[in-house]
Amino acid sequence: MTSAVHVSLFATLQRDLGQSVPTFTASKATLVDVSHTLEDCIIENRLPSVLFTGFQESSHWREETERYLELAGIANQICIFAGGVPPMPEEYHIAVTLTGDDPLRQEWFLLVLTQHFSAVLCGQDNLAAVDHEAERTFTTLLSFEPEVVRAAVTAIMPIVYRYRPDRAVELQGGLSMFPPRQPNGTYMTKLMTKIIAHLQYRYDHHFNQIRELQRQSSSLRDMVSELAVPVVPLFEGVIVVPLVGALDTGRAQQVLERVLEGVSQYQADIVILDITGVATVDTNVANYLIQTFRATSLLGARMILTGISTQIAQAIVRLGLNFSTIVTSSNLQSGIQIALGLRGHRITPVR
Repeated sequence: MTSAVHVSLFATLQRDLGQSVPTFTASKATLVDVSHTLEDCIIENRLPSVLFTGFQESSHWREETERYLELAGIANQICIFAGGVPPMPEEYHIAVTLTGDDPLRQEWFLLVLTQHFSAVLCGQDNLAAVDHEAERTFTTLLSFEPEVVRAAVTAIMPIVYRYRPDRAVELQGGLSMFPPRQPNGTYMTKLMTKIIAHLQYRYDHHFNQIRELQRQSSSLRDMVSELAVPVVPLFEGVIVVPLVGALDTGRAQQVLERVLEGVSQYQADIVILDITGVATVDTNVANYLIQTFRATSLLGARMILTGISTQIAQAIVRLGLNFSTIVTSSNLQSGIQIALGLRGHRITPVR
C-alpha cells in the first residue's frame, strides 16, 4: 500500500498565498451545490477540461456515478481522490485511493481547468459534531485567480505521481492544454447566475418553511388558548367557562375574548364563569373579570361568577374591588341552579 503523502491542499494554499485568498465557512450541502454548479457549466456547454475532485466518503461516488460518466464523456481527464475505488470503468477517470491518515481525506476540493476559466474550490473539515452529514462545516476558499489555481495544481500533482505514477504523465499532458487563465466574462456570468439562482431558491425554500412554521405556531397558539379557556355549552342559552390554574393578566384577557366568542357562538344569555380551580387573583385580573361582566352585559347576557374561595374573597376585599353587581355563588352546583332559575327551570328528582 502506498504511504500517505501528508499534503493538505487547503493548508498549502493558505501557507503560500496567505491573506490574498479569503476564506469562509460553508456546509457540506453548500460545497455540493457549488461543485455541481461548476461541473454543470462543463456539461451544459460541453467544455473540454481537466478536473481534480476529492470527497470524504466513497458513498458520494455511487450517488453521482451518472454525473461523472457524463463529465467523462466531455472532459479530457477526471482525477478523483478519496478512500476507495469509484464504481466507474478505469478508462473514464484516474482514481487516487488515499490511505487512512492522508490529510486530503479531511478535505473537499474541486479544480476545474478549461479554455474559458479555471477555478479551485477547497474546504477543510472543521471536524465539529453535527446531527446531519449535510450540516458538516468546512473552512472554505473559492478562487478563479490563475495564480491560486496554478498553486493548487502544483500542490496536487505530486500526490498523483505518488499514488498513480502509471497515469500521472497522461494527466500532465492534459494539463498542458489548459493552463490557468483569467476567466471569460461570458462563463463567469453563467456561473454567477446559477449560483445566485440557487441562493434565491434556498432563500425561498427557507422563507416558505418559516411561513409554514408561523402558521403552525399560530394554530398551536389558538389551540392552547381554547384549551386554556374552554367554553362548554351546558344547555340552551347557558354556557360554562371553567378556569383552572394561574390566572395572570394575559390569560384574563383570553377569558374576556373567549366569553364574548362563546356568547356569540352559542347565542347564550347566561354565562357561568367558574374559578374554583384558581388559587388567587390580583388587581389587574380582578379588573378583567369586571370588564368581562360589563362586556357580557352589553351583549345582553348575564354572568354568574362561581367558585370564589376564601382566599380570593379576602383578596377582593383587600383590593377594595366592587363585585356587588355581579351574581356570585360559592360553587358550580349552586351556580347552575341559579342559571336554571333565571331560565325558568329547576332540577327535580325523577319519579
